[in-house]
Amino acid sequence: EEVVVVGYLMTRLRQLGNTLPVVIAASAILRGSYHLYQGIGAFVGNAVMGVVFALFFLRTKRVMPLVVAHTLLDIVAFVGYALLKDHLPGWL
Repeated sequence: EEVVVVGYLMTRLRQLGNTLPVVIAASAILRGSYHLYQGIGAFVGNAVMGVVFALFFLRTKRVMPLVVAHTLLDIVAFVGYALLKDHLPGWL
């Protein structure tokens, strides 16, 4: 995700003359959109994460820390769920 949605897309949109708010919004909305199958909460959460990641990329021009951050988030989510699933309410 980070290489394409942040690194490539944001760079290309800037090269095409788009403003920073448009570039950030496009990247964040695209990121959120392919999590819509998980519900509106996942869309919003991932779009917000997209804004944070976009701002980081604009400041540093580095994508690898974002790849590492995303990997760690996924590990925590999957491992955390596996460890806590027996203690969570049924609707989760």
